[in-house]
Amino acid sequence: MNDKNSVDRMCIKKVTIEPGCITCGACEFIAPEVFKVTDICHVDENADLGKNEENIKQAASACPVNVITYKE
Repeated sequence: MNDKNSVDRMCIKKVTIEPGCITCGACEFIAPEVFKVTDICHVDENADLGKNEENIKQAASACPVNVITYKE
């Protein structure tokens, strides 16, 4: 039954940065494998979202303008 629980566990499938990002760099500091900040902030399309799930959630919580969203 434990295998079924691990399959049913929700994982992050998509991360989005909504308009309004101030490129403060907090997300990249928390999850550098996922977020890249240059003149804009973007999500690395090759990032392993499942492996970085906790850091993504922390980055979304730490975002001072609340523009990081994710879908499970």
